Amino acid sequence: MVGVIFLGMKSDLVLELFIPDEEKALNFFRCIRWSNGVYCPECGSYDVYKRGYVYNKRVRRYSCNKCGKNFTDFSDTIFANKHLPLGEMFYIILNQDKKSVNRLSEELGHKWESIDRLSKEFKEYLEKNTKDPVLSGKIEIDEMYQSSGDKGLKKTIQDAEASNKEEEARGKKTNHQ
Repeated sequence: MVGVIFLGMKSDLVLELFIPDEEKALNFFRCIRWSNGVYCPECGSYDVYKRGYVYNKRVRRYSCNKCGKNFTDFSDTIFANKHLPLGEMFYIILNQDKKSVNRLSEELGHKWESIDRLSKEFKEYLEKNTKDPVLSGKIEIDEMYQSSGDKGLKKTIQDAEASNKEEEARGKKTNHQ
C-alpha cells in the first residue's frame, strides 16, 4: 500500500520530502569544495575575494588577486553551467541508478531530454574521474571458501551426461523421420 501511495505522489511532495533545500545544498557543496578554504582553480592561490553572486543570487562569485581570474563555486566542476537547482542535481545523481529517466523527469517536472542529458553527463564524469582502488601493503582478508573435494561433482557430471544422451536421442528421432 505504501508503494502505491509513493508512486502516486505529486512531484511537489517528492521535491519537498527528498530534495534538500537549495541553501542547504549549496552550503553542503561549499563545505566539500572549499574544505581547505576558497582557492583559485587556475593558479591555486588562496588570495581571493568575494565578488557577489550569480545565477539568481545562489552561487558565489570570486576573483583571484594573483592571476586575476574570475570564478564561481561551480567553476571546473560537473555543476558548472547547469541551470537546475543544486538540490535537484544531487537528487538525480543519487537516484540515476535507482529510477528511470522518465520517472526522474516526472518527479522533478523537467523535460525528459534535460534529465537524460544530465544523467549521462554525470555518469561519464564519474566514470572518467573515479579510479579503482589499488590495494597495497599488508592486506587482511576475513573468511574464505575452499572446496572440500569432489562432493557434488559426480551428480553434476551424471546430469550433464544424461542431458547429452537425451539431446542425441532427440536428434536421431528427427533424422529418421
